[in-house]
Amino acid sequence: ELFRKGIQQQQQQQQQQQQQQQQQQQQQQRPFDGSVSGAIRSTFLSPVLGFFSQADSGSASKNSAPPAWLAEMEALEDEIGLTCAVCQEGRTLQPSELLGLYCYVKKVSIPQNKCGGRAFIEGTMLLMVLPDSLPTSLVNTPLEHHWYTSAKSLGVSFRASHTASNTSSANRKSTQVTTTVSAGNAIHCSCHAKARSADRNHPKAPKTEWEGAKLRNARVSCNVILPLVSSKSSKVPLVAVDMALTDYQSAIGNLLGVRPKAMLWAVLNDLRLLLLRIAYGEALNADCGGGSLSSNAALMFYQLLLADMFTNDAEHDSPETARHARSLSGGFLAAINIIKADDYESSEKTA
Repeated sequence: ELFRKGIQQQQQQQQQQQQQQQQQQQQQQRPFDGSVSGAIRSTFLSPVLGFFSQADSGSASKNSAPPAWLAEMEALEDEIGLTCAVCQEGRTLQPSELLGLYCYVKKVSIPQNKCGGRAFIEGTMLLMVLPDSLPTSLVNTPLEHHWYTSAKSLGVSFRASHTASNTSSANRKSTQVTTTVSAGNAIHCSCHAKARSADRNHPKAPKTEWEGAKLRNARVSCNVILPLVSSKSSKVPLVAVDMALTDYQSAIGNLLGVRPKAMLWAVLNDLRLLLLRIAYGEALNADCGGGSLSSNAALMFYQLLLADMFTNDAEHDSPETARHARSLSGGFLAAINIIKADDYESSEKTA
């Protein structure tokens, strides 16, 4: 009996040991789900996991905020219009710097028998040939008050001086004028001065002023910078404007061999020849090796702005010249309407 009870106790102990071993194996095979061992492991690894989570959140916050240089670039305004060939900035980013247009100017001689007289060049002949009276249909009309009266009175005053000039020998000489073309490339006058100094002092390959300018002008020849003076350049210092205009006038004077008596007429005659060359379909790029119809059409507007500025200056220095220039458009419009009038006599048309 005692032997049988001992065997039963031993079997019970073995069964208990087997159950404990099975429970341990089940716990080892169970996944990490927050149990006691999982809690111990999470407590042990929490500093490391917290470090990586903070690093990830910090990198995410840094990536969400744009860098300072990108915000500064986005705050910059877009450049509109012409830009400098050196610094690539224009009136928007550099409002205090004067822009100039690379141009090529050549001298043209107009003979007397080809309307090269001063009366034709300056439009005096148009004012002198206006009829003494208007057709009946145009009397007491706005044309008479705004255009005809002032142009006719100025033409009468020119007749005496024109008769005296016909007797002089100087009137038989050809008239020297200029014609300008451009490829449409601009540059700051200050940038051109710095580039000119750098080209001249280059240790290995020194260049003249216009040899270096040709490279910056897309390899198109140029010999003058036309100052782009307008209402948009109001922030440009007057000293810079005066220096640019002086350089432009000096370049024109050196080309003609004599300084023009009035830069207003020099610019207007230049503009007139450009219009004639475009009307007759001449190759405008034949002179300098570049330029197109669009770039030279834009040049006309820049020349008109320059002529308007010279007209304003002439009102103080030479009022007669300014009055003469302003009367040309009125005289031309009056002449066109007189010719188109129905009661304009045929004998006056032939005359």
